[in-house]
Amino acid sequence: MTDIRIDKKRLETVMEMRGFTNESLAAKMGKHYNSILRLKQEQSTTLANLEVLCQSLRCHPFDLIVAEGFPEPFWEAQGSR
Repeated sequence: MTDIRIDKKRLETVMEMRGFTNESLAAKMGKHYNSILRLKQEQSTTLANLEVLCQSLRCHPFDLIVAEGFPEPFWEAQGSR
């Protein structure tokens, strides 16, 4: 399974916007808070974990992921609200 890169600053920004701490996000996701710390440190996750993360944060995956090794997109993605 391929890991997906998460941008730490984007994750922290969305967490702040939604009022989550590491502990409260972990609880919402049904995980130990060390999972959130590890995610921020390693900045990678699986597609399944990204889905749970985005559902918990009420955001779009494009709000969090980093696309490396690809050319710049033709259009900038709209942020989720």
